[in-house]
Amino acid sequence: MTSSNSSWSDLVRQLLDHANAVLQQGNRAAASDDMAQAAELLFLQAKKESNLEEKKRLVKRGTELLETSVRLVDDSSPPGTQSPALMNVERETTDVPILKPKGKTLTFADIAGLESVKETLMQRVVFPLRFPEKLEKYGITSGGGMLLYGPPGTGKTLLVRAVAGELGLPFFVIKSSEVLSQYYGQSEKQLAGLFAEARSQPNGAVVFLDEIDALGAKRTESMNEASRRVLNQLLQELDGVDGRSAKLVFFAATNEPWLLDAALLRPPRFCERCYVPLPDADARRMLFEIGLRNCPVDNVPLDLLVTQSEGLSGADIANICERAKLIPFCESIRTGQDRPLLQRDFDEAMKNVQPSVTPESVRRYESAFGEQPQAPATDKKVISSEDNHIDTVALTNTLKTLGFNEKEARQKINVAVRDGFKEEEEIIKYILSLR
Repeated sequence: MTSSNSSWSDLVRQLLDHANAVLQQGNRAAASDDMAQAAELLFLQAKKESNLEEKKRLVKRGTELLETSVRLVDDSSPPGTQSPALMNVERETTDVPILKPKGKTLTFADIAGLESVKETLMQRVVFPLRFPEKLEKYGITSGGGMLLYGPPGTGKTLLVRAVAGELGLPFFVIKSSEVLSQYYGQSEKQLAGLFAEARSQPNGAVVFLDEIDALGAKRTESMNEASRRVLNQLLQELDGVDGRSAKLVFFAATNEPWLLDAALLRPPRFCERCYVPLPDADARRMLFEIGLRNCPVDNVPLDLLVTQSEGLSGADIANICERAKLIPFCESIRTGQDRPLLQRDFDEAMKNVQPSVTPESVRRYESAFGEQPQAPATDKKVISSEDNHIDTVALTNTLKTLGFNEKEARQKINVAVRDGFKEEEEIIKYILSLR
């Protein structure tokens, strides 16, 4: 970088530093002027720049600063607080993000299915905090945070919100994007500030660390120093949490539990673990009910949709609902005639949606910590085709002649057997009825 470049870039940095300083004093107009001047400098430098990519970058940054300048004077936040618009500025900030309660209040009654998971959370988190005298009577001293792990789109965040609702405590979310910073020491400072704020909650709180793997990945020789410092800070903060006496409980969630550092899983950190599987039948039914709200429907059997969606995540089901609704929507535009959503629309949508979680991934989740999760008591016993002495090879070949591929045929056979069909002819008829 030339000395000329250093001169203008230093001036931009000084203007941004001054903008932040005067903003802390409540002078939003002065901060806005500084931001506008910084934007003007960037535009002038972009005009001189011969490199097209660098010119685009400077213009983009200048535009962002100019928009921030306008929002600073338009923002209705009270004097002395930092504007959310300042989050776009590329500079070191001395502020620590403030924890704010997230979402409306939920309880386990609002979440269908996942009975075994809810029971685990009741026993390990809700009961100990709700009945501390019983805890003392039986001499139970174990504690620590709770790690939720499993495929994406299985409702981990909703479950933690429901725990907060059961306990009557505020629910806070800490995201890795709110913590990680490009500046030396800033990530650790952000993390320490958020934990301090959580501890300061007068009546306790439920704090949820989303995507914990971004902060707590395994330490390796190739791991950079900044990541090591963040992980060490996280471990220290978790060691300093006296959860049950302060009615403070920490949850974390990850879609990749095998990436977590072993130290993060030792007491009193996230020593409690709970596998959140793909949605069971009750949960899938509710997901379809939600997806069909405010939509005209005619003769769409939910029982059939629940059966057809076995092995799908909540995100997959939401995608199917949107694709299905899009079919009559487009038809109504082309023909000028509206019609309700039909079963055939779902059949067509399901052809174009592949499960986002493979059986191999599910097995990996289930064995992540060497623990097999217990199935909910309400689930049916899974009966394999081998238990019924069914010739699956012959059945599969028959279904392939009827237009099914091999994977789809085997899945349909397992569903039919699980639903109690034992004769090959009955199984074929049942599978064809699901089309």
